[in-house]
Amino acid sequence: MMLIALVSMSGGELVAKVKEAGKNLRDYTARMESKTHDDKGRMEYKLYLQKYMRPGYVYMKVIRGANKGGVAVYHPDRKKVRVKKGFLKLWLSPDDNRLRSPKGHRIYESHIPWFISRLNNRAKFLHEATLFGRKVYVLEQPLSPTKNYGAVRARYWIDAEKFLPVMVIDYDEGGKIVRSVKFKNLKVNVGLTKEDFKI
Repeated sequence: MMLIALVSMSGGELVAKVKEAGKNLRDYTARMESKTHDDKGRMEYKLYLQKYMRPGYVYMKVIRGANKGGVAVYHPDRKKVRVKKGFLKLWLSPDDNRLRSPKGHRIYESHIPWFISRLNNRAKFLHEATLFGRKVYVLEQPLSPTKNYGAVRARYWIDAEKFLPVMVIDYDEGGKIVRSVKFKNLKVNVGLTKEDFKI
């Protein structure tokens, strides 16, 4: 009976559950896999260790891809990014091109609460699926291309137990992928503190 109720759930009802889960999300850790396509058709692949803590601390360490071993931490109180590569440590603006994706995404536009913030009552429930061996619900959300680096829609794979997005793919008007992001080994509300964001 519960399964039938969830299958018939509207996009709005599912978004409401995701928004509620987002409100209860204090922090998380995950391995974030990112694939970004630039305007010339080239793809940048990176695998990060990501940590997030409210009100917006974001820790990103490159595990695989360009700048492997580099660490960037966004500090919402300072609106600055602390960067470490080898022995070098710097404070940079999040608008610095060295910190942005090939399409321009900033460090604070790559965490789960940011993706949740894009969901609204225009989202449509598509179907159920399996991802990372877990049941997920797939949503499609229209997007403003001016606010989303040319993406006009996104598909969200929502974990059926946590009600948090574990994969998001943005598409342009021609149906080409702008960016895909996967959150693997997601662990929520693990008790992170500011000490976990020092480098």
